[in-house]
Amino acid sequence: MRTPYFRLHYERGVGPPGVAFLAGKRVGGAVKRNRARRVLREAFRTSDVDLVGVKTLVLVATEKAGRAQHTEITDALNAALRCASEKTG
Repeated sequence: MRTPYFRLHYERGVGPPGVAFLAGKRVGGAVKRNRARRVLREAFRTSDVDLVGVKTLVLVATEKAGRAQHTEITDALNAALRCASEKTG
């Protein structure tokens, strides 16, 4: 699943989901990569979406994630997580 700020990969299964936050060199220097991962982690932490049926989540930051506002990423993440949760059942 793609958004302007990240790509979301997920695997169906049971149990609490394992989550990985990745940012490659295309995002920018170390400061931008760390910021992108930090904002994605915080957006996931504050999300209230129920992830029933999701075993693994991988969020890969894009170039825009390094420059985006926290609220933009949070809105995109909540929409993507809702969609993933609905597809898994």
